Amino acid sequence: MFAIERIRIIKNHLMKENKVSVARLSELLNVTEVTIRRDLEKLEQKGFLQRTHGGAILIDHYEEEPAEELFDRYTTQRQEIADTAFHLVSDNDMIMITEGMTNVYIAKKLATKRNLTVLTNDLRVALEFSDSPNNNVILLGGDLHEHAVYGQLAINNMQFFSFKHLFLEVDAVNKHSGMMVSSISKASLIQKAVQAAEIISVVCLAECIGSNSLFRIGSIDIADKFLTNSSLDNTYKDYLFDMNIQVYTSVDVYEQ
Repeated sequence: MFAIERIRIIKNHLMKENKVSVARLSELLNVTEVTIRRDLEKLEQKGFLQRTHGGAILIDHYEEEPAEELFDRYTTQRQEIADTAFHLVSDNDMIMITEGMTNVYIAKKLATKRNLTVLTNDLRVALEFSDSPNNNVILLGGDLHEHAVYGQLAINNMQFFSFKHLFLEVDAVNKHSGMMVSSISKASLIQKAVQAAEIISVVCLAECIGSNSLFRIGSIDIADKFLTNSSLDNTYKDYLFDMNIQVYTSVDVYEQ
């Protein structure tokens, strides 16, 4: 179950009962109590509830806001990147889209293409193509971690595929450590995917460029293209240009 769906259920439950326990929600949603506490913390930050020992209570004066805004403050930036990615893919292409929220936006745009073959390890990406009968989607097998599959089985499956274009979303980029993600499972799968791609497009929010994450994928120069939003700092633009990486900062701007 996706986080947004959990939040919707938690909010509905609180609206009816005015209070809720972590243990009850954990049982109801079939997730760990740690996950429930994180969800309640996010709702508390938005003023929807007040956490108590072992649960939470509803705050009466809360004013509703869209669920997607609760979790994603980068909707506009992600859409900007997705619009750019749309123009880099042609009908009949074979592509891979790795796990990532921006890549979900890219998948939504690409679902209007025709005769794509799309390989992914992200369930949300696969679902974006579920109502797109003109395209073929292959979901990797493996160990499910929230909304994506990883592990040795997924890595082993990668050996059977090759594709034209890889959309590789990373969590952080900086000049010293290169490209980074938040888990070793994600890093391992991406490193395998890179070996199977003809064209590698790195997808990263400009707000994450210059930051760090825990696991290193490799140096930035494995990228052929770099897709980000228009707030990319000029220092990093120059840095990427010097590495002969094509930089796309909006659908209307291709910088080289």
